[in-house]
Amino acid sequence: MPEKNLPRPMSRIQGFPGGVCIILLLGLLGFGLWPFNFFAKNKAAWLGGQDGIHFDEYGQAHSTSPWKLPVATAITGKASITLELWVHPWQKKYPHFSAIFFVDHAVESKNFAIIQSGPDLLVQAPFVDQNNHVAVRRIWMDDACLKSEPRFITLTSGEEGSTLYLEGILQKHYPYTLISDSFRGRVLLGHPPEGHQAWTGDILGLAVYNRVLSAGDVSQNYGAWQHHRVSALLQGHGLAAIYPLDERSGPVAHNRAGVAPDLLIPREFKLLHRSILSPEFAFDRSELADVIVNILGFLPFGFFLCAYLRSARCLGWTKSIVWAVLLGAITSLAIELLQVYLPSRDSSLLDAINNTLGVALGAVLFGWMANKIGRHLRMQTKVTNN
Repeated sequence: MPEKNLPRPMSRIQGFPGGVCIILLLGLLGFGLWPFNFFAKNKAAWLGGQDGIHFDEYGQAHSTSPWKLPVATAITGKASITLELWVHPWQKKYPHFSAIFFVDHAVESKNFAIIQSGPDLLVQAPFVDQNNHVAVRRIWMDDACLKSEPRFITLTSGEEGSTLYLEGILQKHYPYTLISDSFRGRVLLGHPPEGHQAWTGDILGLAVYNRVLSAGDVSQNYGAWQHHRVSALLQGHGLAAIYPLDERSGPVAHNRAGVAPDLLIPREFKLLHRSILSPEFAFDRSELADVIVNILGFLPFGFFLCAYLRSARCLGWTKSIVWAVLLGAITSLAIELLQVYLPSRDSSLLDAINNTLGVALGAVLFGWMANKIGRHLRMQTKVTNN
């Protein structure tokens, strides 16, 4: 019977699942795309009253072109380098590794990063051991970020291994040497090229030498940075790049020596590498909680979508379930693809699968309940007629 000929209460009952579907769809879009920051403001800015750049969550600066620093020693492929980084961490605890300084190589296994992990500081990069075996390693400096104050970090790496200094004082030495390719790529400050490992704090200065500084030179440079004697640093032998970060305005932090490009503070925050339907999955409690939330979140949508297709569109049970799952999968896929353009959200293949699974469970649940209720009503009608 056409809907226009149905009694008014029956028309309302058949229209109810459609209305609920619209409400649930709007809710899923809102939840999946919140906070709708498709044009997110870059939360990196000059410190104003002093030299340096402050980074809040989703703030970054990056080089205007890739670094190609001449840091190789002979034909070994090992690096001969010193990197000085003057930072002021604002937090002592992070739920993840937070990248302060990152060199994005075209090959992921050759990326170089200086990272804060809780109160500790680590360097993650490909290193060469004494047997000339190359592997990605992490070298640590415990409690380097424990105090909420500026910390001057120096890393040297050469044929004798890699050494970490804090405030010009030697902390740790490792028998591994950085490879030269680690310093060929786009440089990022405050945020890695993908993911959400944001860092919060100030970067007050940065310099790179294409040689290994002695312990005396490291201590002397620390004093020069502390007293803002950049002119003394510019006279250093082998200086490949230095960023005093003393502009205090404008979008560019200039390199004052060597061949490295300038740094840009963009107006908008954009991940350098956008991940589309990432297949990565870590088996931990937070990920498992997300799986459950995604399934349960889409289950009501599948339930009422199947109810609408069955009642208002008069489809058979099989077609109602199939179409509900198909439309739910399209909705989930659309949300995940739009999340590619949201820096605060992840586009995940696993989320799309879980969302579709939630729709399927909801559709099957409606079919099972409707059949069970229908069978019960038919039995009651038969008893009444008898």
